[in-house]
Amino acid sequence: MKYNLIYFIQSLLIIVLSPLFIGILKKMKAHLRGYIGSSIIQPYYDLSKLLKKGRIVSNRSSFITTIGPIVILAATITTAFFVPVFYTSMQESIGNLFILMFSFGIVKMFTVLIGLDSSSTFGGMGSSRESFISMMAEPLILFLMIFLYIETNDFNIFHISFINSKSVHYDTAYLITMVTFIVAILAENARIPFDNPETHLELTMMHEAMILDLSGSDLAYVELSSYIKLIVYLIVLINCFVPIGIATTVSISAILIGLVTFIFKLLICLLGIAIIETTFAKSRLFKGAELFPAMISLGIVAITLIYIL
Repeated sequence: MKYNLIYFIQSLLIIVLSPLFIGILKKMKAHLRGYIGSSIIQPYYDLSKLLKKGRIVSNRSSFITTIGPIVILAATITTAFFVPVFYTSMQESIGNLFILMFSFGIVKMFTVLIGLDSSSTFGGMGSSRESFISMMAEPLILFLMIFLYIETNDFNIFHISFINSKSVHYDTAYLITMVTFIVAILAENARIPFDNPETHLELTMMHEAMILDLSGSDLAYVELSSYIKLIVYLIVLINCFVPIGIATTVSISAILIGLVTFIFKLLICLLGIAIIETTFAKSRLFKGAELFPAMISLGIVAITLIYIL
């Protein structure tokens, strides 16, 4: 019973605190650019404002636009229960990497369908570009799962983080796979250099173009989903590759240490994203896509190295 309660609490923390972490990310970017920026709790105000507004749906849209935002949010919330946050053990049966990535696939599919269902030029263009980038990033996700399975003989994220917390070797293959997964995270979450999450009116936008026609609660659901999705991806990165400090026993001291180290590692990841987004500009579509063949090649090298060694 206590194990289930811990799993529920840490998953609930992801859902509740995701807007706060996004607010911290925006605050970091503001400081790096030399201005104060908005409050770290501004995303909560934005979501609250959107939830109070009415929904406006085009008369050309079908049921996809009606149910899409709810399905996207539900699928994303589900992923929060598939990843360990500050506690992990070998007793957890959920957390399969394939189920996690398939859930993200559902999110991607409905987001693309919403863009196409809007019958607008922006929506179709954004859906096309997003699908292209996602297609290029999928091999990197596959290499991640293959690498982790060869290393731990398991696809369960809870088991992987538990095993790696006991003994992890930061060799060349490990670091290469980590770098390729970071690129996949940036691509799947519409971050620079592949997309600019702050743009709404540029012809080059991808994710924002797909949800340009959404409003009110529908837009709030999709925005909250994007917040949770980024944090869940970062949690997979942290607890699969750097699970140092994660609690493996049910004790107050272990849980507190796990929570503090998790927040510290997550803030480091957010700072890294902030530095990237304030240092580099968004690349052209095909220019950014040129990065994927190199990452795919590195992924093959990493799997070959760990399989041989």
